[in-house]
Amino acid sequence: VWGFPIVAAGILFDVDQMMKDGLGTANPATQNPRIAGLSGCSETTTSHKLHWLNRTERLLDLITYLLNAQEPVSWQEIKNHFPDDYARGVEESNQRKFERDKAELIALGIPIDYQNGSEIKKEGYVVQKERLFLPEIHFSPQEFSLLMLSASAVLENESFPYREQLETSLHKIISLQQSSDPPPSQIKITYQGKETGNGSRCPWLPRIQDALERRKWVRFRYYAFTTGQTSERLVDPYGLIFRKGNWTLIGWDHVREDIRSFVVTRIQKLGVNPRRPGTPDYEILESFSLQHFLNQQPWEYDFHEPIDVRIRITPHRVPELRPQLASAKQLSGDVFQLRVSNRGGLVSWLLSQKTDARVLEPDQIQEDLRKALEPLI
Repeated sequence: VWGFPIVAAGILFDVDQMMKDGLGTANPATQNPRIAGLSGCSETTTSHKLHWLNRTERLLDLITYLLNAQEPVSWQEIKNHFPDDYARGVEESNQRKFERDKAELIALGIPIDYQNGSEIKKEGYVVQKERLFLPEIHFSPQEFSLLMLSASAVLENESFPYREQLETSLHKIISLQQSSDPPPSQIKITYQGKETGNGSRCPWLPRIQDALERRKWVRFRYYAFTTGQTSERLVDPYGLIFRKGNWTLIGWDHVREDIRSFVVTRIQKLGVNPRRPGTPDYEILESFSLQHFLNQQPWEYDFHEPIDVRIRITPHRVPELRPQLASAKQLSGDVFQLRVSNRGGLVSWLLSQKTDARVLEPDQIQEDLRKALEPLI
């Protein structure tokens, strides 16, 4: 198995690195010096870690076995290949264990399907390789030079939280690139991140990533820009996105009893649940989509009960604004109906469009616009 990442709710697992770290070896506790003995850990913690490592090893071995298979693999063949994992004890328990493993791999993006048999086709499990591997990326010499220039600018900033991952990606790209041209002399790219008092733009990112990976809740104080108030929050992290220049945590807010987003730079005193470190605290909702929040528009933030708003866009601006109106219902060529749960966000957006966006209904949005413009008249 080489070169494919596994992504789940904001966490990226690099199989290459996991294999190098010893997670795909026959005995991780003896062959990986970082694991052997687990110095400083209690027996309970060691048991949790070894259980996690054994499960990770089994999942990686299962992926490798299915990928290397030249034809669909039957349940009996899987049991024969993994006798210690799926062929011990009660058959029903073994099947449930395999189904749990298969479901987790599917959730991580591994397309495992069951192919029904026929006279010419064998019945069994198969990985659809065409859906697993991304197509190769090819850069022109100048594109490659611009990529390296921009990446180098980011790497110069020591507070950038993903420097190690970026360096690894660049090394892989460099190894495949045949030639490059010097970037245009008139182009200069710099990275200027706003530094916080402790020298890190996002001081909580490592803890949030750890909580995401282990499915542990986090507790923190959060400053809400809209109200100017700071409140205590208990959140199950679902994912991290980089939106409009800021890292944003998406998760289940136990106080609001709903999914909410939190700008990381407004978080104070974040702590991760220290209890039962090897046991997840929660499961991510099956209906959750991180992509939805990445594309979320200002008027879609949850501040009040949603209302329907109809707007008319100047025809020549419709193609340009269509990506921002992707979730809106297009009633005619230039009329759209928005589902608005943040009136203030919609007003700001409408004002930024000047005379190219006009509110048709309801009257309360027109009144909000009037009040926003009053101080300027």
